[in-house]
Amino acid sequence: MWIDAEKVREVLSVENLICLAFLLGISVYDVYSRRISRLALALANILAVSYALAVDERNLAATAAGAAAGLALLGISRITGEAVGYGDGWLVMALGIYLGIWSLLEVMAAAWVLLAFAAGLCLIRKKWSRKTALPMTPFITAGFLNLLAGEYFWS
Repeated sequence: MWIDAEKVREVLSVENLICLAFLLGISVYDVYSRRISRLALALANILAVSYALAVDERNLAATAAGAAAGLALLGISRITGEAVGYGDGWLVMALGIYLGIWSLLEVMAAAWVLLAFAAGLCLIRKKWSRKTALPMTPFITAGFLNLLAGEYFWS
């Protein structure tokens, strides 16, 4: 199987590489510090809104629905006493603005499947108790990578 250079350039656009760099940096920071930098989240949201206004050709409804998904996660965070952190909600909002609702749902579905698998594996191996929390951002990053792979192989 040969690599299609034009398709690689399309999938690994500057925008996607910036998003991936943010996700990787935020994931590493979250794993080691158990929190997400507010500055990084603010910058991610500013960049996402700027991209949506200046470059994106999607309709406004898809972008707004993506932002609403992040707001919903922020609401869940508040209701559950941060069982899902506020940082995750702000990150999902930035991704939703950047990707739109449908691609965000693909990313989040993959992230939750991977997170459930990892949590189950940890419970089976008796490494953690049911009260232990896994950071969500590495799984969101993996979901984004899955989205990029899907764009390459199935578009």
